[in-house]
Amino acid sequence: MRFMTRAAILVSVAALALGGVADMAAAKTTTNPVGSLKWCNNHPHSKLAACQKSTGGGTGSGGGTGAPPPPMTIAVSPAPLVETGQSEIYAVVEVETSPSFANDIVNIDSSQLAAACGGAILFGTLQNGINFSSSSVQVHLDDDGNATVSLYGLDCAPGTSVIEADLTVAPFFSALRAVDAVAPAVTPAGVTGTPANEVETGNSPESGNSDVYAVFYVETDPVYAEQTVELASAQLSSRCLGGSTWLSNGGSFPGPAEATATLDDDGNAVFAFSGAGCAAGPSAVIADVLAGIHSSYLTTFTVAAPTPPI
Repeated sequence: MRFMTRAAILVSVAALALGGVADMAAAKTTTNPVGSLKWCNNHPHSKLAACQKSTGGGTGSGGGTGAPPPPMTIAVSPAPLVETGQSEIYAVVEVETSPSFANDIVNIDSSQLAAACGGAILFGTLQNGINFSSSSVQVHLDDDGNATVSLYGLDCAPGTSVIEADLTVAPFFSALRAVDAVAPAVTPAGVTGTPANEVETGNSPESGNSDVYAVFYVETDPVYAEQTVELASAQLSSRCLGGSTWLSNGGSFPGPAEATATLDDDGNAVFAFSGAGCAAGPSAVIADVLAGIHSSYLTTFTVAAPTPPI
């Protein structure tokens, strides 16, 4: 019952954020046979030969020119994941591989993070319009071999979890990324946008349309706990001619250039941004605390043009 309640909350949030009705993919029950990627990840000291191979997340060492780059990588921003409010986490997950796999499907999931967040997390994508799913998501790689999704969790326990990306067709490449969720805390004042130099993804109906995903943290004095903070960027919203949406604990804000949130007891708030048909370039993002001396914070968020990463 607790899982269903939490999943229902996450789905309702996503429906508001994406501004329409979407289908929720039920979490699939899978097995992890001995020697599989997930089994090896949960048994890091295993001597099985299958567990000795690279999973795409490490780096080479030793002499010579070093090991070749991994065939697939996964990045999670921000790092670490700083919880806000009711132990909420917002993140952007980026998968990169060879352009030769354009339009192939990659599966992204994290059973560990889902368990840490009461049994469910939510992945969001703008591919094919509006889509979200609980605990895992399947998305198409674009012509540069890239795919990006948003991630949201509620009531998450601090700690380390592994997020996995798997190519669903031969040669079945996989990549792992360990992420740390950090308990809410007082942090230095300012506004920060991640990922830095966010690379647009999507150039087809299946893979999206120059989509951008970002997370912005606003941090101010705890004296403003429970007060309202506004985040605005007319430049960023104007770049996304296909439409954009802000999401925070204040609700969903589709279309406008600004959104509001309630600061938590540590003076922090987080906003998630998604936009389609976005042009590359820098945008000013301004946070204003609507109380006290009306502190303001400024950052520049840069959208990078599509590029083959590997």
